[in-house]
Formats: sequence, C-alpha cells, structure tokens
Amino acid sequence: MPVGSAIIAGMVLFNSEGNYVVAPQLPLSTKLGTSIPNEQKVEAVPAVMNARKEQVINGHPERRVRSLNSGYNCMGMMFASRRTAIDPVHLRMILLEDGYRRITDEAELQIGDMVVYRDEAGEVSHVGMVTEVRINLAGAYREVFVLSQWGQYGEYFHRVDDVGPWLGQPREYWTDRTEWV
Repeated sequence: MPVGSAIIAGMVLFNSEGNYVVAPQLPLSTKLGTSIPNEQKVEAVPAVMNARKEQVINGHPERRVRSLNSGYNCMGMMFASRRTAIDPVHLRMILLEDGYRRITDEAELQIGDMVVYRDEAGEVSHVGMVTEVRINLAGAYREVFVLSQWGQYGEYFHRVDDVGPWLGQPREYWTDRTEWV
C-alpha cells in the first residue's frame, strides 16, 4: 500500500503505518471566508441502509425516501451539496456569515427555505429544506413539507413535524432569499 494511504477498519481510519488518521475534510467556508469544519463519513452498507429506511417509514405513510446515502448529515445536505457532515454547532455562524434572515411569519415560507429543529435543551439538533407549503382552506392552516437527511439514515420527504424524536422539534425558519426594496 502506498505511503500515506488509508484503510478502513470498521468506522476508524488508519494509515499504512497503523496510525489513526482524522476523517478527511472538504475545503468549505462561509461567504465571508470563515472555514466550516466538516467530516466526510464512511458510507453504510446497503443492507443497513434498507433496515434504517424500514425503521423510518414504518407507520408513517407520508414519509418518503429520496436517497439512502449516509456519507453526510442534514447540515451537509443544506450547506455542502451532500458531500460531508457539518456539526450543528456551526449553524449560527453559517446563518450570519451567509446572510440568512429569520422568517417570523409562516405565511412568508417558500420552497427552498430552511427549518431549524431544536432539542429539549434548545440546542440545534436538525435542519431541513422546505419542499412544499400547502394551504388547507378548510382548516385555515398551512401544511409544511420538508426534505432532510436523518443523520446516517438517509434523506426523507416528510411533514415538518413528523420526524424521529432524536431530531427535535421544528422551532424556526430561515431564508437566504434577497429582499429588494
């Protein structure tokens, strides 16, 4: 094996000398140039991904699989073109430096906007992209549908509030749409 190459043993990477190596990062930065730490994940085997898919969609007919890729997380889906995983602790920096603005009126939601989920402690636990907003005239409310990557379980289309409990609850919406005066 060439010097400097890595082999995979389970989920840990080792180089040809048997030393642990950090998972590779992609060069990634905000619009202002701040580096965004990230980690490329090892893909899960198809049998594992199919089992995970069954867990996610079982009993939830509106959840639909888009992709069973496990090499990135929800933040990587939103901000790195599905190439890497980004820790949610970096969300605030990304929102500020990439010019996102918070949507305070759900009536403003459009396809492509982002929903932020938070856990019981108020920490960011998940993000997703709005894919559809249905107006329910009979019930006088909006139904919001999202596409999101569920950790290493794959990407799913789902109602904004129909996620696994480990992903938290939808708490806020953000957009990178430019407002012109």
